Amino acid sequence: MKNFRNYFAIVLGAAALVFVSCASVQNSGKAKPAAVLPLNAGWYQYDSDRTWKGIEDEYNFELSTGMKMVMETTWKYTGVVCRFEDGVLYDPVSEVELLIDREGGISCAQNISIKGNMEKNGRFFWGGLKEEHGRLNSISVKGTLIPLPPSARGGREFEGIYRLRHAATNKEILANIADGFYTWKYLDGEDAGFSPWPTLIAPDGSFGFSIEITTVAKMGEIASTNMSTLFSAEGKVIPGQSISLEEVSRSSGQGFDQGGAPQAYAGTAIHSGEYPNEAIPADIESLVRSGRSAIKAEPKPNRTQYPAWYLKLPVKSGFMYAAGEKTFDVKETAFAMAEAAAAANLAEQIRVHIENTTVEVSNDRQTIIDERIKSESLQRMNFKIIERVYNEETHTAFALAELAVN
Repeated sequence: MKNFRNYFAIVLGAAALVFVSCASVQNSGKAKPAAVLPLNAGWYQYDSDRTWKGIEDEYNFELSTGMKMVMETTWKYTGVVCRFEDGVLYDPVSEVELLIDREGGISCAQNISIKGNMEKNGRFFWGGLKEEHGRLNSISVKGTLIPLPPSARGGREFEGIYRLRHAATNKEILANIADGFYTWKYLDGEDAGFSPWPTLIAPDGSFGFSIEITTVAKMGEIASTNMSTLFSAEGKVIPGQSISLEEVSRSSGQGFDQGGAPQAYAGTAIHSGEYPNEAIPADIESLVRSGRSAIKAEPKPNRTQYPAWYLKLPVKSGFMYAAGEKTFDVKETAFAMAEAAAAANLAEQIRVHIENTTVEVSNDRQTIIDERIKSESLQRMNFKIIERVYNEETHTAFALAELAVN
């Protein structure tokens, strides 16, 4: 456990040491974006980078081999549309409800570990913990929320159900355009490798979206991989005439760069009843309504079983705080992974702060910053675990980490 904590200390120390030097970089020559806080009810574009980190896999690997492992996957989304109402933003990608208060504080009723903040310009960061297949992972999401008023969306002339077909393969897509938004799915069970999300139809009928999946894995000093796959699509709707779409995919990493030929789809609006209702993609209103209903039907965590400091992290000038939890029958193992989760959260907070203070800098300047982080990774700044609680009833360990940033 000591070695695992030192691993995160190196990362945190490197980031914190460059924090002050990076803070002086300014976003010059560009107008500041309009304030979006407090959020108004309505539709927003919700572009984001989502990083999943295999905390438990990393812990178990080091425990069994003595070598450190990094396992992260980042999903970069563009063109995602979401809805904010009643103080809640429904995230159609992670399928969670994010509570966003008037000051930009972010929390989640169904996952107490999720916490974050939104700035006045719509830039946000939230993160938390999630179990998948019995293993603990951390998720951190950063991006920007941009209002989509009616003037930013295509009019009613674009509305309808559309069928798109690839001429060479006969592969088909069904799309539903409503309220200026595009929802879609492949027919015949085609697996896109991800769940489709709603996107914007612009007033001129154009639309586009993309996802880039980057996986980083490193085992000790002997093996590492960095693989990336990009999928993007650009389309156009001409009311009463046609719809077209071009998909492009590319994979790269470990000395190769491979891209397939663009896949062109074309089609027109179809008549009601041509396909059974279950084949038609839900319109955006129905998608949000059904998603939120499913969330509300899920059991909610019992907040009385959590420490007060876990529910509301301390706030202290010059310090950062993060909490972690892990349910496991062996107390010390549960504590080790809870502390690792808190450390991962701290590292991500520092990284986001550095990125936020270096936006709009040149590639050369960013390269210098990246290299400085690497060169100073030999420096260490240890965080402290200042609270540890084990709930004997639920077999859950909780840990609170504190890091001085001044």
